[in-house]
Amino acid sequence: MRKTALWGLACLLPTLLAAQENTVRLEDLLKQALERNPQIRAAGLETEAMSYRIPQERTLPDPMFGLEFKNMGFPEFTLGREVMSGVGITFSQAVPFPGKLRLRGEIAAKAYERQTQVSNSVVLGVLKDVKVAYFDLFVTLRTLGLLREQKALLEKALELTETKYSVGRGTQSDVFKARVEIARMDEMITPMDEMVRALEARLNTLRDLPADRPLGVPEGPAVETLPASLEEIKAASAGGSPMTGEAALMVEEGQKMLALAKKELSPDFVLGGGWEFKGRLPSMYEVMVGFEIPLYRRTKQSKMIEESAVRLESARSRLASAKNDLALRVTEDFVKARSAERLIKLYKETILPLASLTVDSSLASYRVDKTDFLALLTDIATSFSYKQAYFRELGELWSAIARLEEAAGREIVNWGGARED
Repeated sequence: MRKTALWGLACLLPTLLAAQENTVRLEDLLKQALERNPQIRAAGLETEAMSYRIPQERTLPDPMFGLEFKNMGFPEFTLGREVMSGVGITFSQAVPFPGKLRLRGEIAAKAYERQTQVSNSVVLGVLKDVKVAYFDLFVTLRTLGLLREQKALLEKALELTETKYSVGRGTQSDVFKARVEIARMDEMITPMDEMVRALEARLNTLRDLPADRPLGVPEGPAVETLPASLEEIKAASAGGSPMTGEAALMVEEGQKMLALAKKELSPDFVLGGGWEFKGRLPSMYEVMVGFEIPLYRRTKQSKMIEESAVRLESARSRLASAKNDLALRVTEDFVKARSAERLIKLYKETILPLASLTVDSSLASYRVDKTDFLALLTDIATSFSYKQAYFRELGELWSAIARLEEAAGREIVNWGGARED
């Protein structure tokens, strides 16, 4: 019993030491990503820029002012003596057919709303990337700790084997097997260390920080279940997903563009006026009204209508495709989350306790020569593989929930901070 307690303390030692190190919280990383991520900032500025297009599209074209000078003959100056001579100013203003400016403004407004959805999609994507990298780092560090625990246990098994061999109760091959297994642990630990550095660099990059900046130990979210049904997540994603929101706005924008294309068959107007000074003779005033003639409507305006109609159908198809893709993604991630949830419960309540008891029993049996060393190694490897699988399924559950949150456009679980949609 005493040796079992000491072994349990040895297994917990890396976790206790890690708890004393600097920890990093997910909510802090998410907040920093929102504040510093260049991709989020670029998308926000692009959205702001699109908002300035709306008043531009609703405004009349710039008017035109002109200065005129008329003279009969050359080089004699005939102002005031000839009726056709004079100095004047002119003014003209193009006026689109009623309804065109309104439609152009509405198209710009839809483009702005669509860019807002794109910006929201960028934000949700970055937050999802931060969460997944954070969860991967947590699982990788826990797996690395398990490998080191397994190495420490194998080293103790090696000591026991060498002691038994020295008194003639063991074989030299058992000593070699233990050393090979210890070397294999080092072989697995090295790439895991590199993976930790890579994940830390990714989290730093997402926060616009130097890639080699030290990062603390992530806290494990206290989440072992998905607190939502598939129908609830689908309903949330149908109303909150930027992906389908953008596609729906493209349809509305296409409808406005088709209406504007039909309006192009109606002529725009040009209003003008002028005043001409003639010296001693009476001044002349001028008023003019002109309008465009859609002379090439068969190759211009009609084709514009056909183009807009085709683009509208394309937008409707993209909306249907986006809805199908979203439903598929939600269903796949939901199934993954539920599967991981069941495996986590199985590992935690049944497999891991039995595996630990098996290792304890195998160690006790090997000390009194009731089992061979190969069986002991097998039991140790099996126990730690189950522990690794447990953490792997935790990471799979959390990553699936993070992807579902991206699809739904809001948090599904509280990861430890204030809930923010």
